[in-house]
Amino acid sequence: MSNFYLSDPNVLINGNIKPLEYRIYSYCCSQFNIKKMSAFIRIVNIGGQFQMTKEEVENILINLSKIKVNDKQLISIKDGPEYILFDMPAHRHFLENIGFKKYKSYKGWRALKGYLKQRDTGKIFLYPNLDQYELLDKLQSLPIEELNQIKKDPSQLRYPWMLKSVDK
Repeated sequence: MSNFYLSDPNVLINGNIKPLEYRIYSYCCSQFNIKKMSAFIRIVNIGGQFQMTKEEVENILINLSKIKVNDKQLISIKDGPEYILFDMPAHRHFLENIGFKKYKSYKGWRALKGYLKQRDTGKIFLYPNLDQYELLDKLQSLPIEELNQIKKDPSQLRYPWMLKSVDK
């Protein structure tokens, strides 16, 4: 739904989570409504996004409901009157800790902006307007001499790991 979403790093550090489970959890985080503090999880959407059957998605969501971070479940599942209700207590707790409240998310955005401003080093990168895949195309089209110069100091690239993908 959005290109930018918040996700708790403790899920990777403290949660014993498999890569596919994390991808699905990240997808659920991207669908989380920060203003209303409500989760939007549909099994059909997840199945379509990851090319999985309904049963496979249900099994992964059940596994995610067994994982706890900060004594909160990643996903909680309840039977509703007409359909299954999902919630994300650990994600909600994480957002509340960094300042996001229901219908009052301005404090959270302000705190996040301050944190990002503090982390900004002011470093100027080569090809700053390219995303990582455009950078890969650019690196592959460079002459060998220029590519060797960049390989000597990969920190001048915003995505230095893309140098490993260049075949020359």
